[in-house]
Amino acid sequence: MAAELDAVITEAGVLDNRPLSAATRLLVLDCPAVARAATPGRFVKLRAWPGPEENLGGPLLDRPFSIHRAEGGQLSLLYRIVGPATRLLSEVSPGAQVRLTGPLGRGLPEALTRRSGLYLVAGGIGLAPMALARDWLASAGGQATLFYGERTAAAQVEESWLKTWAGQDWVATVEDGSGYGRPGLVTEPLAQALQREARPIFACGPWPLLAAVANLARRYSAPALVSVEAGMACGLGVCLTCSLPLAVGGRFRACQEGPVVDALAVDWGAA
Repeated sequence: MAAELDAVITEAGVLDNRPLSAATRLLVLDCPAVARAATPGRFVKLRAWPGPEENLGGPLLDRPFSIHRAEGGQLSLLYRIVGPATRLLSEVSPGAQVRLTGPLGRGLPEALTRRSGLYLVAGGIGLAPMALARDWLASAGGQATLFYGERTAAAQVEESWLKTWAGQDWVATVEDGSGYGRPGLVTEPLAQALQREARPIFACGPWPLLAAVANLARRYSAPALVSVEAGMACGLGVCLTCSLPLAVGGRFRACQEGPVVDALAVDWGAA
């Protein structure tokens, strides 16, 4: 099924662009048109550098970012500096304007976000779409438990900031045993929680994490959806860079049929 066609292209004013860890930033934009249509799991495309027509050497394509939060006409994006585009984005100051296209893609089905309980699993910058998912669930009186994992303490976002939206029901892990939370992989406390209660899962993060979540979902007969936005380029279904293999054969485009898909529908071995 194709993505919803309610996207707009607009200029958005930068309200904040502050660091939350060594490489992670929170970008807050004044963009009521996109914020009104935002739903959990969908994404926007953003450009904060000169376009190719200006021939100034900036990245050719806009970059996709999960919607972190949408409230009061403001849109928040959580991103990590990993290349030239995000480096340029990190240098944008409040008062500047960026070009925004969205919301794009297919997010969480409303039936899932209205469930009484949900496990949110975030690996690294996979934390990005989790606040909006939690907000939607809370608005219907549901409970969400966040499982947030990083490799090192330097990568962890500020704990005080995390508490502002994650509430009391969250677990942090760090693979090297430093920082806040417990040592180890984020899938370890998730497996323990599934043993107690097999709630639906929404996960976002690196491929090994998503594959592990799919295996846990199968083991405990828990519904699981994952965001597979990594690798998207054009965001419009044209370039096919984000094409991924299906378990039943064939392929799908993460930007159009996703980025949120059934974890068991993806052929993780081939991906």
